Amino acid sequence: MEGERVKADLSVYEGKRAIRSVLARLPGLERLEPNAVTVSILVPAVLASVSLWYGWWVLAAVGLVGRMVLATLDGYVAERFDKRTRLGSYLNRLVTEVADAIVLLGLAGQAQLAWVALVLAATWIVNLEGVLGPAAGGTIQWTGPAGQADRLAILLVASLLSLVFPLDWNLVCAVLFLLLLITAARRASRSIRELAA
Repeated sequence: MEGERVKADLSVYEGKRAIRSVLARLPGLERLEPNAVTVSILVPAVLASVSLWYGWWVLAAVGLVGRMVLATLDGYVAERFDKRTRLGSYLNRLVTEVADAIVLLGLAGQAQLAWVALVLAATWIVNLEGVLGPAAGGTIQWTGPAGQADRLAILLVASLLSLVFPLDWNLVCAVLFLLLLITAARRASRSIRELAA
C-alpha cells in the first residue's frame, strides 16, 4: 500500500515492517506473482480455522503465522518489484476479508456460536470502517486495538497458551469483541474528524 496514508497506531500492524525486513533478505522473490500469493492466503487460513475448531494448537499457530507472512509477502512483492495492479488491490481486499471469516469460523469449535457471531459481525464493521475513508477522500484507518493483524496475533497467543493450560475460548471471544468495539469507535471518530476538517 505504498503511496497510501495509513494510520495504524495501537496496532501490531507496524510489525509488518519486521516481516518485510526478513523478506528483503530472501532471494528469488521477484519471480513471484503477487496475485497468486494473495490467493494462497486462503490455504493457511483454512489450516488455522480447522485447527482452531479441533484444538490442534500447534497447527493453528502455524496457520496463523502463515496467514500473517503471506499477507505481508503479496504487498511486498507488488511494491518492491513494481507489480502493483488494480486487480491486485481488489483481490487483496476480497481475499483478506474471506480469509478473516474463515479463520474466525474456526472459533465455533471452541466457543459458543453467539460469541463467534458477535466477533464476525464486529470484525466486518471494523474492516469496513478501515477502507471507507478513501471513498470520501480520507485515509485508510488500520488503527487498533483489534485490527486485522491484531486479531491474528491475539488468536496466535491464545493458541500458544492453550498448549500450556486449558483456555476459555468464550472469554477469548469476549475480549476480541470488546477490543473490536473500541476499534470501531476509534476508526469512526478518526474518519469523522478527518473528513469534517
